[in-house]
Amino acid sequence: MPTSYVCADCDYEFSFEGTEGDPRCPKCGRTEAVEPADTSALQSDIWRQWLVVFAILFIAGLAYVFYR
Repeated sequence: MPTSYVCADCDYEFSFEGTEGDPRCPKCGRTEAVEPADTSALQSDIWRQWLVVFAILFIAGLAYVFYR
């Protein structure tokens, strides 16, 4: 069963069908920057959601200070 991976260096997503050894990025050849695609996408979405929350709170704080 092929598993999807993404390379953190070149952002290339690929599937690895091998059973032994670490998956190697076919684009840049690195093995240490390769992560499973499902978990990296989830972490990216969570980070983006928290960034939006902090940005809204920061803008609300600035608006409070200037319009007070």
